[in-house]
Amino acid sequence: MPNIIEIFVLKMKEGAEVDAIREAARADFVALEGVTSWETLVTTDPSRQTLYADIFTFPNYETAKRVTPQFAQRPATKAFLGQIEEMIVGQFFTTYQPKASE
Repeated sequence: MPNIIEIFVLKMKEGAEVDAIREAARADFVALEGVTSWETLVTTDPSRQTLYADIFTFPNYETAKRVTPQFAQRPATKAFLGQIEEMIVGQFFTTYQPKASE
């Protein structure tokens, strides 16, 4: 199975400390065995400057399901969760593979 990608679209609190908290959480979480990466995208809409997409990559679904619950238990990542004003969506995705026609 291809990599599993977990995407969260988040409205974050404002302030410079949010970036520092995110970076500390990122360093902690990607150090866990099974976490391939954590990428952050920011909106281009100037009226929604606190809207981000945080994208986590795992080698497979089993690893994602095993590692993801640890996010809410670790001090650095708990601090990051405290900076979220609203979670708009959070979902696992993988590479689209067309189904063979019958």
